[in-house]
Amino acid sequence: MPSHTVACRDRDFVEWHGGRSHAVAWALELDHPDLRRTLAAARAALEGYLLRGYLRQPHVTLAYAGLVGPGGDEYGTARLDADLALLRRLAAGPVKLRATGWGSFPMVPYLELADDWLPHAHGVLTHGAPEEHEMAYVPHVTVGHYGGRWPMAEPLGLLREVPAVGDWVVPEISLVRFRTARIAGPLDVVGRLDLATGAWTLINAGWLQPGR
Repeated sequence: MPSHTVACRDRDFVEWHGGRSHAVAWALELDHPDLRRTLAAARAALEGYLLRGYLRQPHVTLAYAGLVGPGGDEYGTARLDADLALLRRLAAGPVKLRATGWGSFPMVPYLELADDWLPHAHGVLTHGAPEEHEMAYVPHVTVGHYGGRWPMAEPLGLLREVPAVGDWVVPEISLVRFRTARIAGPLDVVGRLDLATGAWTLINAGWLQPGR
């Protein structure tokens, strides 16, 4: 656990995306009313600690996939087909998630979730890739981004006053994308994989077309 929070900056990180318009990731959509209320209570408790304007829908990231857009795609149809094959072999029906408490990375507080399948699937999808930020994978839902540097005990102490409860069953895994120029912008669903049948539904057919 870090001793202090790290301030995030709400800007366009061109040095990261190199002009590419979107980042792509595998995630579980978790946009439920009860979870929305829990996250709203957490943000209210952390008033003054978080950057405003966090618009991303509640979700659990399974694995970062790469950047797409002008300047060259890191993720395309060949990698999508390979990932779908991996996920179909791993799938064993809907994923059951349970909230277990509040935690924090240096830049973001989160609601931690208990699940054995997600860390295994994350390891398979990211095999050979460096762990992002050199941190172990923790299934979680992000509350928001810190706007300053404070002793970590301060926000975590405030979050302890917010009940961290909830159980959710998620039947699909989604390929999502977000605009790289907006670090807290909303997610756009590319497609969904049914964890019971292995059926893939493409929702955004133009995600790899010029000008996307």
